[in-house]
Amino acid sequence: MPIDANLIRALTAVGVPAPPATDDVHEQREAAFAYERAVYSRLGASGPELPVREHTVPVDGHPDVLVRLYYPGDPAEARDLPVCLHFYGGGWRQGGIHHPSVATHCAVRAAEANIVVAAVSYALAPEHPYPTALEQGYAALEWLVREAGALGVDPARTALSGQSAGANLVAALTHLNRDRAQHPLALQILEVPGLDLTLGHTERDAIELTDEQWAVLEHMIADYVPRADDRRSAYASPLLAEDLSGLPPAYVITAECDPFRGDGEAYAAALAAAGVPVAALRLVGLTHTAGCTSGPR
Repeated sequence: MPIDANLIRALTAVGVPAPPATDDVHEQREAAFAYERAVYSRLGASGPELPVREHTVPVDGHPDVLVRLYYPGDPAEARDLPVCLHFYGGGWRQGGIHHPSVATHCAVRAAEANIVVAAVSYALAPEHPYPTALEQGYAALEWLVREAGALGVDPARTALSGQSAGANLVAALTHLNRDRAQHPLALQILEVPGLDLTLGHTERDAIELTDEQWAVLEHMIADYVPRADDRRSAYASPLLAEDLSGLPPAYVITAECDPFRGDGEAYAAALAAAGVPVAALRLVGLTHTAGCTSGPR
């Protein structure tokens, strides 16, 4: 999703200029990264310095994927720590584990929860459309379970978390895992998720989206899932899945002033109806962008 206008105005007021508008996806990524670096430098919002380890995981039929592990202590001394595989947000077309927001998020959660956070550097659309990012996520999960002992993590205490587009990937990954390997997953954390890529549950009046903003949203989804028929798949739109049974317990976080609020709340209700343990939290008064930075630590 685009950066929230109210957030931009507030940051501009404290000396961080708004990123330039552009339709070029590469320029957009560079501008978003530069803006984040300026914001985090200006506000002093960086997280704790933690040891990290990076691993490149091969993915059958798709580009290899980099996974960065944040350890709460010395990796050499890690034994059977809980682990959370994390997917950043950015509309499937921008963002990355190198962004300050993602690095801070992962470091804070690893330190405060005493867990290992494994951030997935999935490939971006439109260069790498669906299902590349999802298959990379699945390969990362398979690798994490397979190499758990060497990584110092407990495969029986594995969680998935994601924000926005990353939350879509997490929900889709739980379906893919259930349909394939059925690795035990202790929890899925979905923060301001977009879960119906047909936009059938999108609440356009949540923030009074203009026609131009709606077109941006449609274009973002078309970049990620070019074929309209694929957007009804459970692996692209988990909310439209016919079978939600057998999925891991879920914690679903939505923001009141977010057009995707309906997606998350409908999914939480559907999971509960299917017998999946679920807790749902609506962040009152917050937007989509603010919701990405206000979830649980």
